[in-house]
Amino acid sequence: MASVALDETVDSILNTLPPVWDRIRANLRSAATASFGITLEQFHVLRHIRKGYHSVSELATKKQISRAAVSQAVQILVAKGLVTRQPRMEDRRCVWLEITPFAAKILEQHYEANRVWMRAQMSALVPEERAVIRKAMSILRETFIPGEQ
Repeated sequence: MASVALDETVDSILNTLPPVWDRIRANLRSAATASFGITLEQFHVLRHIRKGYHSVSELATKKQISRAAVSQAVQILVAKGLVTRQPRMEDRRCVWLEITPFAAKILEQHYEANRVWMRAQMSALVPEERAVIRKAMSILRETFIPGEQ
């Protein structure tokens, strides 16, 4: 009996989280790619630089794509004024990538617009339902990423 309930829980997560997350990300990506005139892959590179991946090697490892593909995306992002490249003083062969203030501002506007959209999607939920979702997210985080807040 317990294994049936566990299987139903696993199936519930697998049937719910991926499509929900896909909708949330699609909403953000479509606005961001339209604003910047970049591809989805270039948007992912930009987003990862914003998250703290500052070298082509780190990005290639994170994205599980070739360094050449990342370099090409970075070149386009630099040409569009969305990313800067700075050689590191301690090793001139290493180049530090950073998003520009303009890109940071636009990305933050899109993330906030996505939060507004999400609030609208969830506005019909009663406080108890929102509390259940927060608790479930907390449990999932602790289950799959223990110790990370």
